[in-house]
Amino acid sequence: MGAKMSRVYTTSAGIEIAIKPISTRTLDDLALQYAEIEKVRPPTYTVKILDGDATEEIEHDETTLNTDEDRAAWTDYVTRLNAAVVAFNEFSAKTIITFGIDGEPAENGWEKDFEFCGISVPKGAAERKVFYYQRVVLTDPLDEQLITRQINLISRLSGEALERADALFRGAVETNGGVDSAEQATGKAGPVETQ
Repeated sequence: MGAKMSRVYTTSAGIEIAIKPISTRTLDDLALQYAEIEKVRPPTYTVKILDGDATEEIEHDETTLNTDEDRAAWTDYVTRLNAAVVAFNEFSAKTIITFGIDGEPAENGWEKDFEFCGISVPKGAAERKVFYYQRVVLTDPLDEQLITRQINLISRLSGEALERADALFRGAVETNGGVDSAEQATGKAGPVETQ
């Protein structure tokens, strides 16, 4: 009999969170949402191939923008890419928190702190849960990445499927200017535990 994965995640602040597996079909929905990011492609330019009449379309990068039209197309691309990343991050956070965290917001008056600061706390149960875990419990972006990985592990993802799931989260965070890699994250907080 193999090792049982821990159903408790400990945040970098020492808060223990009960977690539960998520359906692989629901995790597939995350992959489909991530595919929307990959559909956003940079603008292209055309180059002639050597001495012939043949041409090749090449994707622009920040160093190949020569005209105002190129720069405008690049700005549009960056805007669309950022919107796709934000949509994925919101979808991912909602999915992981809603289905992977086995618990509800604490009843210790945390809402009053946000209201004191002029920040509205959602009234709906699902929205309130996501708000609570994102704003009160998982305050370190590393925690969000590592709890996602641990939930993937207990959801019985392994091998290539786990690597793909890690890549989804890592890719979205990197695109959005966050954590560089899971390797950097692993040693800092909330390691995956086995029993």
